[in-house]
Amino acid sequence: MMFAAYAIVVVGLMRISGIGYEHLFDSTSNTLRAAVLPLAVGAVLVIAFLRWARWDGVFHELQALSKGKLLASLPVVMIAVIVLTLMGVSWSQFATGQVLVIALAAALVGFTEETVFRGIVLRSLRTGRRTEAAALAWTALVFGLFHLTNLALGEMGAPLQVVFAGLSGVSFYLARRLTGILFAAMALHASWDFSTFLAGVHPGEGVFVSTAAFGLVVIYAWAAVILIVLVRRDRHTPANPRDADAVGTRTRD
Repeated sequence: MMFAAYAIVVVGLMRISGIGYEHLFDSTSNTLRAAVLPLAVGAVLVIAFLRWARWDGVFHELQALSKGKLLASLPVVMIAVIVLTLMGVSWSQFATGQVLVIALAAALVGFTEETVFRGIVLRSLRTGRRTEAAALAWTALVFGLFHLTNLALGEMGAPLQVVFAGLSGVSFYLARRLTGILFAAMALHASWDFSTFLAGVHPGEGVFVSTAAFGLVVIYAWAAVILIVLVRRDRHTPANPRDADAVGTRTRD
């Protein structure tokens, strides 16, 4: 229900602005009206729900999950691609105010979407007899499907975004899992969107751009591999440590 409420409110306000998806970041006024304002309202909605619900485990892990270099590799590659993308942006074409407003929009996306998906939705799925594998898979799926709402904003590529967003969500999940806190996922998500928003408005040319493009392919392919690995590894791991007896003994690395 929270997922649906967030989607209706935020996407609804974006649509009411009359600014199409492809023009969200064309100017400071567009970004403020069609991105910052709707996302700020979404943030208020999320905070109000959390204050009312008082759930545990939304902003931090309730149990120690398996880690390792394999899992850490995906967020590391994503950070590298973020840096390459930012180095390839045509900064001279941006006004300072426009960059700051885009940064604010990206920060709001990081906060709201991570709180909803890797916070509220993931915590909801970590109940009953579910395993951590099921919680991860369903969270990635729901996060991907959320991007279908971009169709309402005129983005015909939204069905393809479902796949890419779902896979990028694996990296955000790992940021939370590896650090134990949701803030890490928020920061990674915000940085990722900041770089892609800027590159979408004034992309540059050269080795940084081409290397970042190759890095995108690596990220999505590697995310698919790690998703499969985690689903197999955590298929017996209780999503909620209090339900350990319900799903069997936890797996060990």
